[in-house]
Amino acid sequence: MESTQFSTSEISSLGQILDTTFGRTSTAESATASIKTTLHGKVLTVKYSAIVHFSSEESMRQQKPSFDNESVKLTDDYMKAIRKQFKEKEGRALKVKQMSTDDDIEIISAQGHISPRKVAYYRRVTAFEIS
Repeated sequence: MESTQFSTSEISSLGQILDTTFGRTSTAESATASIKTTLHGKVLTVKYSAIVHFSSEESMRQQKPSFDNESVKLTDDYMKAIRKQFKEKEGRALKVKQMSTDDDIEIISAQGHISPRKVAYYRRVTAFEIS
């Protein structure tokens, strides 16, 4: 990607767009999913988290493709919204290039002797180079 310098105004605008604190929310669509971001230089990291439920290891394997699809779709939708807001504020396009993406499932509650139901965090972390 070409080397584009961000102005102080552009960095400030991007920071305001990405800010989900002080009354803003990243869970408007769902109370069980969230998107948070970090910006380090020209690397924007988007962290999607959701609480998921499944009844067995087999059920988790069957449901994982839908967790994957939802996380990718919501991350893509989020990035489209960020790019649109940036263009409205700064009058130029925010170019993004996906560098990496990874997901995992962390079981946070399992009561095998009482119920086979398991509760887990599904997370996807996607890094973008911005210019």
